[in-house]
Amino acid sequence: MILSRSPVRCDGTLGRRNPSWCPWQLHLARAESHDAPERAVATALEAVQRARQYGAPSAVGQALRAAAEVSSGSARVKLLEESVSHLERSPAAYELACALVALGTELRRSGRPKEAAEHLYRGLDAAVQCGADGLVEEARDELAAAGLRPRRLHSTETDTLTARERAAAVLTARGGTTGQVAEELAMDEQAVVRLLSAVYRKVGTDHAGLAAALGEQANA
Repeated sequence: MILSRSPVRCDGTLGRRNPSWCPWQLHLARAESHDAPERAVATALEAVQRARQYGAPSAVGQALRAAAEVSSGSARVKLLEESVSHLERSPAAYELACALVALGTELRRSGRPKEAAEHLYRGLDAAVQCGADGLVEEARDELAAAGLRPRRLHSTETDTLTARERAAAVLTARGGTTGQVAEELAMDEQAVVRLLSAVYRKVGTDHAGLAAALGEQANA
């Protein structure tokens, strides 16, 4: 199979380049990485730039993870950290799980086991919630390699928001920043980010559609 560098006919139309539904460059970068690693990185970074132009957190996060796959050295961790940051603001639960496990793996290999553990445990839980058995096993293997005992697997969470998740969601939908929400709920900002990440997965939208999604739930 030969992959073309031209974004042609993803939907039968010449020139469509939206990476959220037509990730042709991500597939091309992975194919190029075997024989032309430098070109693969360039292709992946071009995909990241295109994703940023469209602005969807899920597309940006997916492109950043692909870029990390074909990169080397410290660039992999940096790209994966940014990938997780974007995917936490999206409803793309499986992509977030993949990015968390990949980041934890890179941190473990870089000699940073404590940081790795946090991401691997989160990735494991997210993979369980997605029903991604292969990813669950990968996360458990990485935790074992880091000398850590995998926690007992949780059952898949329901789509119902907890009281604290709903409070964070409402404040955010009303225009509150992460810092303001953290202050209002007496939490640190990273905890708020994680709450909102769960919210986006459960309601199936990102920040832009949060207010409408909460309104629909209230009227259901």
